[in-house]
Amino acid sequence: MADEYRFPPAYESAATRAFRSRHLTAEETLRDSGLEFNSHYIMTAACAPSRTSFFTGQYPPLHGVSQTDGIAKGAADSDMHWLDPDTVPTLGDYFRAGGYETYYKGKWHVSHADLTTPGTHQSLPSYDQRGRRDPRAERTYLRANRLDGYGFDGWIGPEPHGDDPLNSGSSARGAGGRDAQYAGQTVDLLRALSKRRGQQAPWLVVSSFVNPHDIAAWGSFTKRLPDWNLTGQLEGTDVPSDLFDEAMYAATSREDLRGKPTCQRSYVATYPKMLQPSPNTLEYQRFYYQLMQNVNREIQKVLDQLAADPQMAADTIVIFTSDHGDMLGAHGGMHQKWHQAYEETTHVPFIVHNPRLFSGRQRADVLTSHADVLPTLLGLAGLNEGKLRGKLERTHTEVHPLVGRDLSKFILGKAGAATVDDPVYFMTDDDPSQGEHQVSISRRMYESVVQPNHVETIVTQLRTGPGGALETWKYSRYYDTEQYWSDPGSGGGRGRDGGKDVVTLLRGNVERRGGKAAVTTVKRRPAREQFEAYNLARDPLELDNLVHSRDPAVRVTLTRLGRTLKQQRAAKRKTPSTGSVPGQAKP
Repeated sequence: MADEYRFPPAYESAATRAFRSRHLTAEETLRDSGLEFNSHYIMTAACAPSRTSFFTGQYPPLHGVSQTDGIAKGAADSDMHWLDPDTVPTLGDYFRAGGYETYYKGKWHVSHADLTTPGTHQSLPSYDQRGRRDPRAERTYLRANRLDGYGFDGWIGPEPHGDDPLNSGSSARGAGGRDAQYAGQTVDLLRALSKRRGQQAPWLVVSSFVNPHDIAAWGSFTKRLPDWNLTGQLEGTDVPSDLFDEAMYAATSREDLRGKPTCQRSYVATYPKMLQPSPNTLEYQRFYYQLMQNVNREIQKVLDQLAADPQMAADTIVIFTSDHGDMLGAHGGMHQKWHQAYEETTHVPFIVHNPRLFSGRQRADVLTSHADVLPTLLGLAGLNEGKLRGKLERTHTEVHPLVGRDLSKFILGKAGAATVDDPVYFMTDDDPSQGEHQVSISRRMYESVVQPNHVETIVTQLRTGPGGALETWKYSRYYDTEQYWSDPGSGGGRGRDGGKDVVTLLRGNVERRGGKAAVTTVKRRPAREQFEAYNLARDPLELDNLVHSRDPAVRVTLTRLGRTLKQQRAAKRKTPSTGSVPGQAKP
């Protein structure tokens, strides 16, 4: 698994496509003897919610991990919730219950699993000041076995985030990065498993990398700091200068967002205050592709070690995907992955690789989702989900049927595309602009992104094309919800139960002494819903928001899309059975 690694957008140039085929070597290796799904979508964003959803096969309203720490929220803040090991079972829990040895290497971000100095929130590093692996610290993490409660062994922390460049994927000056460490840890594990081949239970290994997430460190301030190596990674780069089709990229990067949900313009304006100014320059864009090359180099080391044992390689199914993508300046200059459901964020790679199953390269255009991965892996392993749920119900409080589809018969060529051609559902409540640390780098409090900024989306295929041809549509609802108000009330999150949201912002530099003016706002009703709709077949850049269309045929389609969204919400957006969440709306 990579982080922030998007599917190629429609506006990439021929030069960039050539760069991908020549220099993204791990992807190319996986495509050889692999099946690539061209229309694969994440369940939610951003990092922590997406990873928790991926590994549990359930959406945030059930597992509770809806927010990402690191901007306005800290890992231990009252509005940050992590996955409890005894509630919703994970991929590791399912496979361990099925008799597998299960291992996890790399970025986790599902719980706060770091070892810390007692009395502090300071994480124990497992690397030295030159970014090299520290064997003693690694052994400490291995003995602690911090992910055992989540069904995995072998995790070595700390989590790769924060303001220390040594804890980045590859961006510390004069030092190694976490991705090189993760590759080395996984190679060591595979080598040990190879030596024990035939004398052990079947195994499952997660190898989870950071990059191209280091793009989040890029900005006007970070570039000046001596310990960060950002622009230096572009020296002698293979990344082309003509990354994008000039006209197509200009259409999206300079887009006027006035026909879109209002939170999008607010997000563009708020982002520099949340983090730092990050001009949308060619250098910035090239850095993202350099990071993709960097992580491919590390993933290739893992694939080479697997290939070193041909029998083990033949017996191993490898999947490659990412937790989400990155906007990289598209849609009016957006960065990262929040407050929208555009292709750059939600559409990610998904490749299934095995030299025994696939001869050459195969591709599939069916719509798929991260929700499908866990049931599909169980199917490929011949494990019965229902029986495993029965075992897990003895140890976990929230064991629900998985909401995704088992695609194993389709992958194995035993079922056609029509059997798996269903809509996919995406949702996000993640708001990094709101929290207990809502202070900019200039030490001034800022207003969070305006509501409605929560999103739920479907992607589906309808016969709206010429002659009834299938076309892919995307339909999104933007909503406000009491669940994330300061006082969410006691009911169903629709503003009818006494809930209120009280926000107080100090004026001026918060670190200066003396009295300060403050502005307090009180909200008692959710903001009005807003909508988006795109025909991706005719508008792959998602520029024309069709909710404003007066075309009768489009209006009929919008009604149908609205019904499908409600159906998908009811089927997939489960809530806890052990109690109610204040302010949480029922599907």
